[in-house]
Amino acid sequence: MPGLSPDLEFARFCPILGVVQKVREMSRPVIDLGVGVPGFLPAAHIIEAAVKAAGEHSGGYGSSQGDAALLAAYKGYLHRQGFDFYAETNLVAGLGAKHLLFSVLRAIICPGDHILVASPCWPTYFDIAELVGAGVVDVACTAQTGFKMTAQVLEEALSDSVRVVLLNSPGNPTGAVYTAQELGALAEVLREKDVWIISDDVYQRFVYDMPTCPSLLSVAPDLRDRIIKIDSVSKMYGMPGWRVGLMAADERVAAAVTTLNSNSISNLPPIPAAAAAAAFNGDQAFSLAARERLAQQRQTLLTILQGTPHLNFCVPAGAFYLFMDIRPALGKSLRGKLISDDETFCTLLLEEYGVALIPGSFFGAAGHVRLSYSGDTEQVKTGALRLKECLTAIA
Repeated sequence: MPGLSPDLEFARFCPILGVVQKVREMSRPVIDLGVGVPGFLPAAHIIEAAVKAAGEHSGGYGSSQGDAALLAAYKGYLHRQGFDFYAETNLVAGLGAKHLLFSVLRAIICPGDHILVASPCWPTYFDIAELVGAGVVDVACTAQTGFKMTAQVLEEALSDSVRVVLLNSPGNPTGAVYTAQELGALAEVLREKDVWIISDDVYQRFVYDMPTCPSLLSVAPDLRDRIIKIDSVSKMYGMPGWRVGLMAADERVAAAVTTLNSNSISNLPPIPAAAAAAAFNGDQAFSLAARERLAQQRQTLLTILQGTPHLNFCVPAGAFYLFMDIRPALGKSLRGKLISDDETFCTLLLEEYGVALIPGSFFGAAGHVRLSYSGDTEQVKTGALRLKECLTAIA
C-alpha cells in the first residue's frame, strides 16, 4: 500500500485538541480548565451582521486576500492602535491565526532555515515548523526571567540559519507580557540580524495591571518591514469557532499568503468575514467587560492557590492562563498511584477529581501544567479548589 508523505508520516495530532477529545469522552461531568477558549460569546451586533450576510450572499467565491469590508475594518483597528502606516495591500485574512502562521511560514521558509521560539510556547509552533521543513531553535525560558527571553539570550541563540524569530506576548501558556523596555532591548539585537519577526498578538487585549499591551511595532517602528503581525477575533471577541485570522505584513508577504489562499482555502467565507468586520467596527464594551471579568477570576484563582503544597507559579500579566510548576509533586503518590510526570498528574487529576488541565510538556516545559481561568466563574473557582485538594493529598 502506498505510504504517506514523510512530512506527515510521523506528524502528531495537536496535543491540546487531544485533551479536548479526552474530556468529551469522559463518562462523568468534568470541570474543563484546559482548553483555551475565551469564555464569552460575541455580542448581538456581531451575530446580526452574520445573519444579514447569510441572507445577502450570492453563493459565489470571494477575494483570496479577504473581504474588502473586513480588511477595511482590520485596517481601522490597526490605525486606532497607532499603526497608520498599514494599507489594504499589507493585509490578508485567513482561517484563524493558526492557518495564517502555517501559510506565512510556508511563504518565507527556505531549505535549511530555522525558526527561533522562546519556550514554554504554543505547541503548534513546533508542529508547523516541522510541516514546512524548518528547524527550530528552542530558547528555553524559566520562571527566573518570568518566562521571557532576554536580549542577551536572543543574541546568543541567533545564528546564520535562523530566518524567523517568533514572539508571543501575552504568551501562551505562561501569560508572560514583555515590557516596552524588554521589547526595546530585543529590538536592538534584531536590528543587527536580517530575520523576519512574527508577532503573535492574539491575546493582546487581555493584559492586567497595565492600560495596553506593549508592542514591538510601537517600540521599534523601524522594523515594521520585517515584522509580520498576526491577529485573531477568536480570543478578543469570543469567536474561536468562527475561524477568522488577520495578518499585517510587508506587501510581498501579504501577496505570497494571498496566493497560497487562492490555492488552498480560496477565500474566507463571507459570513464569518462579515461578523469579524462588525466585531472590529462595533461597540467594544462586551470585550472590555470580558477583560475585567478575567482580571477578577485571575485574582480569585491566585488567592485560592497561593501557598498550595507542591505548587509554584509566576503571576501571569496577561492572556487567561496560569502556568504552574508541579515538579515538587513528581515522584510522590496520590491515592497509591505514582506521579511520574506532568502527563500522569493531569490524568490522575482528571480521573480522581474531575478537573482537566494541560500538561506542561506539551509546551516544552516538563513538570508544569497549564490552567485556563477563562470559563464560568464558579467552575473556575470549584476547579481551583479541587486542584488544591489534589495537591494537598499528595504524599
